[in-house]
Amino acid sequence: MSFAPAALRAPPWLDRWRMARTPRERRVIAILVLFVAGVVGWLALWQPLQRDLAALRAAVPAERRALGEARKMADEMPALARSAPARRTTDARGELERVLGERGLRASVTQLDWQDERARIVFADVGVDALVALLDALHRDAQLRIVEATLTARVEPGTVRAELTLAR
Repeated sequence: MSFAPAALRAPPWLDRWRMARTPRERRVIAILVLFVAGVVGWLALWQPLQRDLAALRAAVPAERRALGEARKMADEMPALARSAPARRTTDARGELERVLGERGLRASVTQLDWQDERARIVFADVGVDALVALLDALHRDAQLRIVEATLTARVEPGTVRAELTLAR
């Protein structure tokens, strides 16, 4: 009588087949089953683990460099916060006009509207590099960020039609 749960008992046909074998045959079969299980385990588990370990070991130097750079940046952040201009004027319109003038893009603006503390700017024709520099300066100096943007390529290489909505 077996006290093992039904899920762990061998089917009756397998039990009859096993009992029909001699003890020596049963040992050979058990050894073969263990060998096959070992080979399957080696192929399915051990080899992939070893490959992953080798890949991780190869990535360690690059990860250490990245960690060093991140630590360096984190150490620089307090100094940057102290040296950053504390220039946040309440007049976003004046800041926008000033930055547009400094970048020489005021003449390129075809439409400039203010509504609900948001600026809607349309450039019919502006260079991509100049637009990126403008957006960077607006973000840095005037704390104006893009809320919505539509850029349409123009025929001239490197130029776009830009419809921007900026807000603080």
